[in-house]
Amino acid sequence: MSSFELVKKWVSEDEFRLKCLKVAELSVGYEWYLSAGFVRNLVWDRLQRHSKNTPLNDVDLIYFDPTDVSIAHEIEIEERLINAMSTCNWSVKNQARMSLKHGHESYKGCVDAMSYWPEIQTAVGVTVSKEGILNVESPFSASEVVRLAATRNPKCTTSVFQSRVSKKGWSKSWPELEIET
Repeated sequence: MSSFELVKKWVSEDEFRLKCLKVAELSVGYEWYLSAGFVRNLVWDRLQRHSKNTPLNDVDLIYFDPTDVSIAHEIEIEERLINAMSTCNWSVKNQARMSLKHGHESYKGCVDAMSYWPEIQTAVGVTVSKEGILNVESPFSASEVVRLAATRNPKCTTSVFQSRVSKKGWSKSWPELEIET
């Protein structure tokens, strides 16, 4: 089973994540993914053999809509998600706006945007089609994403990466985690 197939299996076995995906599919009409810790934490939990899922600080939904890069548009989508599933702390970001915020050339879509994220293992997203088919995407190889490691993206400075590793406290939740600068 390929690494992304394994992620699909793990997501499909997680009732909470499936519900989040269903809510997102009904609330967003653009290219979108549930990403970052939503996938990364699940992968690390399974690789670390945790019996329970590590709690999420938020559920990161990224989407790509270059026709409306206003924060108000993100808030509107976030409110729809909260109305549909108020138990989640939704965090919604239009990746077309994020390229402007970070001073990067315009991203071509969500996967291109993830190629700038600080850690390789965080730059992964899952989406679901209207037919219920899960799709996992990353700008990095599946074998790199599905590892018990936090690897600095070469597009990210070492100081930003180290600051995130320290702030997030990942080594406490996943003691076997390898930190790779």
